[in-house]
Amino acid sequence: MRSLTRHLTAVAALLLGVGASHAAANDKDYVRLERGSAPEHAALQTAVAHFRAPGSGVEIVLYGVVHVAEADYYARVQRDLDSYTTVLFEGVAPGKEAPTEADNSLGDLQMAMGDLLGLTFQKDGIDYTRKNLVHADMNMDQLKEHLGGGTISPMGQVMSEDQLKKMAPMIKMIAGMGKVFMQGNPRMRDQLKLQMATQLSQADLSKGLGEKMTQVILIERNKVVMEVLERQLAAQKDGSIAIFYGAAHMPDLEERLAALGFQRTSMRWMSAWKVGEGVEDGWQAPATAGAPKPAPRAAEPVPAGAPATTPSGARWF
Repeated sequence: MRSLTRHLTAVAALLLGVGASHAAANDKDYVRLERGSAPEHAALQTAVAHFRAPGSGVEIVLYGVVHVAEADYYARVQRDLDSYTTVLFEGVAPGKEAPTEADNSLGDLQMAMGDLLGLTFQKDGIDYTRKNLVHADMNMDQLKEHLGGGTISPMGQVMSEDQLKKMAPMIKMIAGMGKVFMQGNPRMRDQLKLQMATQLSQADLSKGLGEKMTQVILIERNKVVMEVLERQLAAQKDGSIAIFYGAAHMPDLEERLAALGFQRTSMRWMSAWKVGEGVEDGWQAPATAGAPKPAPRAAEPVPAGAPATTPSGARWF
């Protein structure tokens, strides 16, 4: 039973883009549960960290997000993204093969969680047609190849394709009923959000999903991000480059930035889920003084192989 609970918590963390591949040090976490002055007030928060390297005119921003959140959170995220020169963004693009029921179950579960908790799905809260966005992720075929041809969905580890197909309409029905029920019971919804936020802020993906799945979902995709980043750095000599990905990806990306000479200069926290009255956003370190914010402009072109936008049907996890 404990093993199943750990697996389901890891699945939820994967769907939301939070959790970690190991027990990260506190100063490397990009998601946290922050408590308010009273037990009924809290917030699930994600971090935005800024980095500079000697001799580089580019500021890099690791913009960690959760894939299902409050609508006003995504409105603030959108304003931030619009202020950066270039945004390297997450989204596993469709491949040549049609997605399986197990693949589709990811989106169904994300939508169900959003409906149940009264939250918005990331793709509905962010405009992916902005001209400063550069795709920095695998496509479905590449992801499955890294997984040895298996499904991308961790639910495929515990259910057959036929079972998932039969469950799909049930998940949507339960989500619809739960949405209506929770709308009339805001206190119960807050209790559920707090319980989930507590578990998700401490989730260890590798223990729940296994080393192979975690390696591919986080580490191998991060390698793709860094390849696109290095091409972008060769073409762009000033301004800012944001890496806009699920918070679970960020500790590893921070280590990879350090290998390129980029060190963190500041970190701020944004409330993605509010429980009760929530809590205020916060700073973990002071901002670097004296550096003017560059005016937003379209992303400079990178070499072929990195499309500016991802097609419809992309997946976030």
